[in-house]
Amino acid sequence: RTMSRPHPLTPDQQLQQQLDDTSRALAAAQAGYDQCADQDLLEYYLYEISALRAKHTYLLRQRREP
Repeated sequence: RTMSRPHPLTPDQQLQQQLDDTSRALAAAQAGYDQCADQDLLEYYLYEISALRAKHTYLLRQRREP
């Protein structure tokens, strides 16, 4: 029995998948920050959250462009 290959994603679907993945990563980083007490780790989470927000904004702009 052969397994069928999934259909390749369209560029719009790929972009939406990246947005979804980034949103999940941002939520995880925010949860980590909320539960953290170590100062060095807090700085890491702040950096991670900032980077993920920038990425999310960029992806949203890509989706709006024709």
